Amino acid sequence: VFRDAALWRGYLVTVILTLVGTAVNLLLTFTGAYSLTKTHLPGIRLIMFLITFTMFFGGGLIPTYILVSSLHLRNTLWSMILPGAVSVYNLILVRTYYMKSIPEEILDASRIDGCSDIKLFLRIVLPLSKAVIAVIALFYAVGHWNAYFNAMIFITDKDKFPLQIYLREILLTAKTAESTPVSGQ
Repeated sequence: VFRDAALWRGYLVTVILTLVGTAVNLLLTFTGAYSLTKTHLPGIRLIMFLITFTMFFGGGLIPTYILVSSLHLRNTLWSMILPGAVSVYNLILVRTYYMKSIPEEILDASRIDGCSDIKLFLRIVLPLSKAVIAVIALFYAVGHWNAYFNAMIFITDKDKFPLQIYLREILLTAKTAESTPVSGQ
């Protein structure tokens, strides 16, 4: 099995998918959560309702497939990363962490000292969020490492199959060989 080049290609695709996917997830989740902590913005409650609504009611497989196809993402690693780029649960978790664990006084003092929102986020909020960054990164990395469904739907090029799809093909081949009657018996 270890001499099979497809196995190593699957490992490589899975590692790349996990690293790039986790980085994209973290970027979008943490910046989105930080922007949703601004409770003074008009319509923030409606935005939070709409985000939470998508946690319970998804668009479904067919609209997702049509969207990925119309964006010409089929047979790319982006088709496995972008459809689930932000987990609403993780977004709410990080937003709650920001609102409950980072004192507003530190943020106010930084604003008085001339910090912009971007500098405040990069230099104050992120360093104070190391624990939640580690937890969310682990959630996303495990999710990407174990993901196979989007690859089954969107990837047809065998060179771009992640390890999970390759292992699935091995099992299906073994099961087919096991169920095929041997001639002469």
